[in-house]
Amino acid sequence: MKRIILIALLILPLGIITNAQIKFGIKAGVTSTSLKADDFIFQGGIFTRITILKLYVQPELLFTSTNAELEVTQFLDEVEGESFIEEQSFRQIDFPIMVGYKFGPARFQLGPVGTIMLSSDPALDKIDELDNINVKEEFNGATWGYQVGVGLDIFKKLTIDLKYEGSLSKLGDGVNIGGEVQDFDSRNSKIIFTLGWMF
Repeated sequence: MKRIILIALLILPLGIITNAQIKFGIKAGVTSTSLKADDFIFQGGIFTRITILKLYVQPELLFTSTNAELEVTQFLDEVEGESFIEEQSFRQIDFPIMVGYKFGPARFQLGPVGTIMLSSDPALDKIDELDNINVKEEFNGATWGYQVGVGLDIFKKLTIDLKYEGSLSKLGDGVNIGGEVQDFDSRNSKIIFTLGWMF
């Protein structure tokens, strides 16, 4: 009896793996930190979906261009307490790993998202102008966030996803001004809408 149970336990995972469906696809869409029409940013890339029964894992590799607003408070004697907003542009690679459950054509999903910064356009010129202060942006190799959302598969080919992304880590140590590091967060919360095609 014990041998039968042991053999069944060994065969069951193999049967599940054999029944797994693996699909590849491309996707593109927009991200936004608000609902303003001029705030939408393009995102595109590839993904793989591994489905076992109604559960699936979907790793993605996406290129994203995004903007973030930094509020800088001046602390020099003559302007102490005054602040201004600067916009920073980033180009990055995002790699979400979504885990989901299917309800017919509908899906619910959540998972972590890692981000590797490729480049950024400095937006801190105003700080440099303040008494020749040396400004240095300090970036970590990767930052982490989370995504949660819903999706819809049409004709088992077209995928539609609507996700919310939040932050789990900081972009780096921050901005080094006069020997003091001013912290800032790497990512604003944002809404992501994408369309994909599975092969």
